[in-house]
Amino acid sequence: MAEAAQEAAETEAESWYELGFSRGLTEPSLVLGVPTNALVMNALVAVFFLMNFHFWQILPISCIAHFGMVYVCKNDTRFFGCLQMYIYKKNYYST
Repeated sequence: MAEAAQEAAETEAESWYELGFSRGLTEPSLVLGVPTNALVMNALVAVFFLMNFHFWQILPISCIAHFGMVYVCKNDTRFFGCLQMYIYKKNYYST
């Protein structure tokens, strides 16, 4: 009887580790496979070119850029955050 209670407690404890909300606390949220700021910037550039210049060819270019961002974010979800931080770093050790 004690063994059955212990096994039930172990399976209950294991089930808590498999819950989906714990991943939401440690991983960044992605919208359509990319971070929100990258998606918004892509959409803003597309809308700007479309509305101001009537350059409708930006739509396939924007779709290709979006799929490229999805490909990059599949391996590293924090790629654009790291890139943003790296761009503003000063190169102190250049020769």
